[in-house]
Amino acid sequence: MPDTAVLTPATTVDLDALERDGFALVRQALSAEETGLIRARIMNAREQGWQDGLNDEGNMWFDGLLEREPETFSQVVGHRSVRPYLEGMLGRQCQLRSLRAHINPGVYRQTWHMDFLGYWHERKANASCRLAVQPVGLNTTFYFDDNLPGRSGLSFIPGSHLTQPPHTDPHDWNALHEWAEGQPTVDLHPGAGDCVIFYSHIVHHGTKQDASMQRSNIVCHYQGCPMYDGIWHVAAPGGFAGSFPFARTG
Repeated sequence: MPDTAVLTPATTVDLDALERDGFALVRQALSAEETGLIRARIMNAREQGWQDGLNDEGNMWFDGLLEREPETFSQVVGHRSVRPYLEGMLGRQCQLRSLRAHINPGVYRQTWHMDFLGYWHERKANASCRLAVQPVGLNTTFYFDDNLPGRSGLSFIPGSHLTQPPHTDPHDWNALHEWAEGQPTVDLHPGAGDCVIFYSHIVHHGTKQDASMQRSNIVCHYQGCPMYDGIWHVAAPGGFAGSFPFARTG
């Protein structure tokens, strides 16, 4: 399918297209200087052995880079190129959930998946709760290498953020993957410095067919949090973990 949500230049913001398609490709979101600097620090993290794992799909990930080098990696948090999308969709309720960097050192074929696995479950559960707010999330993925057709890319199942896909409540990872393998896709090929912003519950996967090329990126997961920092309230908030008395943590 055509890349209906590709936006060029990066200053072109179409929130209606993002809402309709579930994703948008922002060309040249980072400057060449930003791209080179951050890419070099991701490679340095690998040299230092800071990775948190390498899975069978060929994905190496780093969860602690924002804490290790905040002066570098905080640059992509709420970056000016994606701020109009994040602010336009989530406003002051936009909260960074996590920042994770990836390197794919060899061939890579990610399982079809949703990042927000429980979206549809929460939507059903909240239907009977009068004041409950539906949890939502957006991802920004910044790329530091050219993902050329036939070599590497990112694919989406169109419409899977609007209509509940099968095998998502309860969630069956393998069955969802098999279902997605038979669906039409939209295939994006972001270049170095580009960013893809997308709904956290849309079905997607990344691929890398050419083992000789480098593929690295940074994913920022954002979520909507109505009680944002600085909201007027008589009480100061406590910590996040353990503060939900009715939520199961196991």
